[in-house]
Amino acid sequence: MKRFPNIYTYSLYLFRTSYPTTMELDHRPPLDYVTVKTTLPFYPLPPNGDRKPFRTERLSMRPMTEDDLGFLNALRSEPEGMIWSSQGCADKDIEQTKKSHALRMPPNDVKGYDWVVCLPETGEPIGMGGTGMWSGELGWPAVGYQFLKAHWGKGYASEFLKGFLAQWWSLPRNEVEISVDKNTIRGAGDGDGDVKEECVSAITVDSHSASQKVLKKCGMEFATAWTETDVRDRTQQVTLHGFFVRKGKDMPISLPLPSLLATATGITGSAWASGCIASMSLAGIPAVLQLSAPNSVTVWQEIFNRGIALMPKVAVTTALAYAYASYSAYQEGRKWKGLAAGGALTVAIVPFTLIFMSSTNDLLFKAAAGTLEASQEDVAKLIGRWGVLNLVRSMLPLAGTIVGLSTVFQSL
Repeated sequence: MKRFPNIYTYSLYLFRTSYPTTMELDHRPPLDYVTVKTTLPFYPLPPNGDRKPFRTERLSMRPMTEDDLGFLNALRSEPEGMIWSSQGCADKDIEQTKKSHALRMPPNDVKGYDWVVCLPETGEPIGMGGTGMWSGELGWPAVGYQFLKAHWGKGYASEFLKGFLAQWWSLPRNEVEISVDKNTIRGAGDGDGDVKEECVSAITVDSHSASQKVLKKCGMEFATAWTETDVRDRTQQVTLHGFFVRKGKDMPISLPLPSLLATATGITGSAWASGCIASMSLAGIPAVLQLSAPNSVTVWQEIFNRGIALMPKVAVTTALAYAYASYSAYQEGRKWKGLAAGGALTVAIVPFTLIFMSSTNDLLFKAAAGTLEASQEDVAKLIGRWGVLNLVRSMLPLAGTIVGLSTVFQSL
């Protein structure tokens, strides 16, 4: 059974999760610890040179390089982000940043699992994150992140963390014996020595609600809270919150109410539009064809007028709902292209009508006005053709519904 050495390194993230890689027992908070058998990635961790970059919907992650010193200095010079770190303030100068940079480069890279977060289109680094602490306050590896202030509020934190956790769980593992906070193994048998499901932890200040929301979006649960001296003002005490997530736990889908309503409106609207349009062809047109001219074309015109008065409005409203839902999904780092496609497919009934059905509509209007020289059989064929084209048109919002639903299910 492998036990881990007391190896000190140093790292800072937005959460209060920093090196040393293994916290000294006398520095641990006053929590209730138990010894458990579990699994963890092989230690030392893979060096930077062996780490393959990975991607999420909007982000690409790569190991840190020597050229990242300037970026790291910019990141660690922002007081708005560093105030939430275990350092509690921005770096004083480039020399302080160099120390942090060196501890993420060989030979120290194997003591943590850090990644530079970039925009894939340009390669621009915008943040960093990973497991900076092998054994944190809760006893488990501790994860964290930090982003440049210019990129806050775009959902990058939760997107990175979800992608990182998947990468972390994929590392080769071995069985270990460690001491962890009892709250992280609740519900899984609380006795010392029991084999427990592996966890990852994160620590955040109690007032940092934004980080706590990110953790919960990524499936993390609150474990416990404790107080200690605040590094930002050592005359004060600060309350810290510990969170954890178990290996194999599915990421929850958590939508803000406006996004949830927009998604539901878009999917419901496109499904309703498809059914309404299809019913004209499947139920209305067969009934119309049972009538003789001019009654048949008169009833067809009534069906058409009702549809033209309603369906464009439904299509536009549905498309707007899809547009908002896809934009929200993009901002939150969820899959969004299917929602955008759902809106485009629904509103596509308008150009489809103009391109493929206008000539048939014009002939039927002339027949209704009595200005078309055509037999009753010819009029019936026109109505039948309109029914077929209209049925094809109904497939557009149906496809939008399928694509929209598929996108939502892929996010579950």
